[in-house]
Amino acid sequence: MLDIAKVNLTGKTILEVGSGRGDTTRHLVDILSGYRDATLLVTDISDQFFPILRDEFRNKPVQVQFLRAGACELQGVPNNAVDYLVCNYTLCAINAQAGAAIIALQRFSEVLKRGGYLLIEEEFPLNFGCTSAQQIWAQKWRILKSAMLLIGKFPYNEIAPELLVDLCKLAGFTGIEWAVCHEKLAGVEALDFFRRRLDGMLLELPNNQLRTGFTQLADELREKARDAGGMEVPFYRLTAHNR
Repeated sequence: MLDIAKVNLTGKTILEVGSGRGDTTRHLVDILSGYRDATLLVTDISDQFFPILRDEFRNKPVQVQFLRAGACELQGVPNNAVDYLVCNYTLCAINAQAGAAIIALQRFSEVLKRGGYLLIEEEFPLNFGCTSAQQIWAQKWRILKSAMLLIGKFPYNEIAPELLVDLCKLAGFTGIEWAVCHEKLAGVEALDFFRRRLDGMLLELPNNQLRTGFTQLADELREKARDAGGMEVPFYRLTAHNR
């Protein structure tokens, strides 16, 4: 399976779709710092974190360009211009609206050069969790998605890797490979970001009974995380070749 950290990226153009807070962006900038004439195109549907990242990378020896663009359109990204497209933990958000994932994959194929590569990381659907630590991960998402529905937002919708393989084939990709991965997050601190997100949603819930119920669920989940020693996130890596 292709590892972007182990290929020669001299003169290559890398596109990141869905940069969010910039975790993957920072990793890519670190990798590209070792190569001449490499370009990183960073896109997201929101430009909220662009100023922070732009300032952070100001003195890095990498050409970084930021584009506010949705994954299904990728406005400003020319066709046949990208050597490697990286999309980490974003397809589930795209797939929140039915049918959008396949449109995005087709657009990915258009902007990639012939012979370019698609690299994806995604969490498994929630029925995958089998250990006690993975069940905490699954319950965390069930709570968040329930709250999202109640305040009128589209909840993220993860794609099973076997299904994503078929969707990639429909979009014209070949040589598709994927592998199971796990990340263990130790301690109850693993749920801190979850709690901040949930607390923000609670303010939008329509009544106090719902707020009380969700708070109780979150408190109980924290105790389970304490007993399990943390939370384990099951995810997979998929790579594909643009024919």
